[in-house]
Amino acid sequence: MLIRQSRIPSPSLGLGESAFQLLEGRDGVSVRLGPYAHFFDRPGRSVSKWTGAKTTPRQSPHPQPQRSRIMRELALLARLLFGGGDVRINMIAAQNQPIEVLLTAGDGNVVECIDLPRLAREGAPPLLFLQTTYLCSSSNAFFRSVLSDASTASWARAPYVYKTYRQQSLVKPAILCLSGRTKILREHLEPGERRDFALGNIIALTSNVVSVLKPSNRYWVEEFRFPVYRVFDAAEEDSRQISFSSFSRQDRRRMFKEARAAAKTLLESIRAREGFFVCEVMNASDKPAYVYVQLNRSDFYGGSGLLGYAVRIAAMFLRSSSFLTGR
Repeated sequence: MLIRQSRIPSPSLGLGESAFQLLEGRDGVSVRLGPYAHFFDRPGRSVSKWTGAKTTPRQSPHPQPQRSRIMRELALLARLLFGGGDVRINMIAAQNQPIEVLLTAGDGNVVECIDLPRLAREGAPPLLFLQTTYLCSSSNAFFRSVLSDASTASWARAPYVYKTYRQQSLVKPAILCLSGRTKILREHLEPGERRDFALGNIIALTSNVVSVLKPSNRYWVEEFRFPVYRVFDAAEEDSRQISFSSFSRQDRRRMFKEARAAAKTLLESIRAREGFFVCEVMNASDKPAYVYVQLNRSDFYGGSGLLGYAVRIAAMFLRSSSFLTGR
């Protein structure tokens, strides 16, 4: 695929600074790095690099807590089996001189650049987005793999998604680039506003959004009230995970109940065929909410890891059987 670079001049970059610029047609992105700067990219998306660029595979885009070797192995196993665990992607760094890297969005895809501090300044909470839509990010963009709840499973149709976290500074740029088929639209939702989207076309949304399938059973809506929105940064999330052993029996029972509801919702979304079901989205907070949708999605996404392959295979079987039986 031929990528044509935009001729708009870019300002010079200092130590540790980076700049992201969409290419003509939005079919790729140009990342310029100042001396000793770095960014993260999805493996296999780099088209060309200037000499002096160093690529280090399997790096984390967020600070890692101190763990024992056994816990690191368990995190690796969770990533391979379930698509969760620690996020591991490529890190491309400049040495002692500025460099430029060109990345492609993929065949027929386009790129959307999201300025995370700008969203935060507007009052929007962190983003949840599909793992496959991630293209690249700056060094200041922190995100992790999180388990899908019943609301997330209705639009993501995957056990795990990626979630961005609160930035230490809203002044420093933190760019997140997502890729989608043909075109990506950003929809704004006021507090309490509801909207229906075509099932399978949502690729990202802010974490203060609650969604359900229509028409479908809404068992989890009656069982679980709309969650009270609260922002957690990476350190707070670590402390919440570590304190799991201190949860009461009632808290654990509720956690397993929510996991069961998420599994039921995931099964419903697997069986649902595009064109027959829609996803109702509601802003369940007093903050602004944003939904990113892409057009002409063709393949079913069930997550990464071995569990993701199992979900896609189950979707092929359940959808074909539903079509043959007329249900």
